[in-house]
Amino acid sequence: MATGASFPVINMEKLETEERGAAMEIIRDACENWGFFEMLNHGISHELMDEVERVTKAHYANCREEKFKEFARRTLEAGEKGADVKDVDWESTFFVRHLPVSNLVDLPDVDDHYRQVMKEFASEIEKLSERVLDLLCENLGLEKGYLKKAFAGSNGPTFGTKVSSYPPCPRPDLVDGLRAHTDAGGIILLFQDDQVSGLQLLKDGGWVDVPPMRHAIVANIGDQLEVITNGRYKSVMHRVLTRPDGNRMSIASFYNPGADAVIFPAPALVAGAEEERADAASYPRFVFEDYMNLYVRHKFEAKEPRFEAMKSSAEVVHAAPIATA
Repeated sequence: MATGASFPVINMEKLETEERGAAMEIIRDACENWGFFEMLNHGISHELMDEVERVTKAHYANCREEKFKEFARRTLEAGEKGADVKDVDWESTFFVRHLPVSNLVDLPDVDDHYRQVMKEFASEIEKLSERVLDLLCENLGLEKGYLKKAFAGSNGPTFGTKVSSYPPCPRPDLVDGLRAHTDAGGIILLFQDDQVSGLQLLKDGGWVDVPPMRHAIVANIGDQLEVITNGRYKSVMHRVLTRPDGNRMSIASFYNPGADAVIFPAPALVAGAEEERADAASYPRFVFEDYMNLYVRHKFEAKEPRFEAMKSSAEVVHAAPIATA
């Protein structure tokens, strides 16, 4: 376990006071050196968050728990017989797509009240994501709205939520809750269980707990922000540990570029480069969907080879002869 500076926590109300500068400095340090930070007083009502938690935990108990128990039984039996189950994640998950087109009405086993609660929560998270992106623009010296525009593509950003439960595991030595990875997308906002820990990030060669805090929202940097900031901000490896007791709730919302958005380092952040040039950039230029196609095959591997692969593909495209017929 790594030790050192305490995990970065920002009281968002301080951004409206004379302490704004100090709060912005915490955000800058968090994005450059942690890849994560935790937000308090972020504007989403505690009542809404409590209801999201209540209906999410009830949905798991009523609709998903029995199915997970069967998966758990098979996994533990295999592991205890010597099979390697380290490529299995000890989680029960479903996905909700919000943008560009919602799939809420199509989700099975989700009642109308849960749909309405999730819709309201997603709306608040979307607004908070865009607020955070503008705070990052301010810290980076980019014009307000730059990151939102960079994510837009032709149909706006993609935005969705992964709803997960990490049930108790009697053999934490056999299997992880979620294997270590970086997130592929833009900015990720997480509403996590405040009673059951398990989320960790890799910092300075050691694993650091992301502390559970009541009514907090955790933000983390995705690979696309690392590219756009030309490496000033970093996406970091993180994982979820299994626990022998407690069922950890995780509601992670991903505010990502549109599928056809072209991602590249912001010219203002490329040292020595003219505005129209990107050859001094440390990161490639690519279409987000192309990156995602690569990511799904290599999610649980280091991000650097993914960036190199995108850089190589871009060089091949630029080097190819222009078709004349």
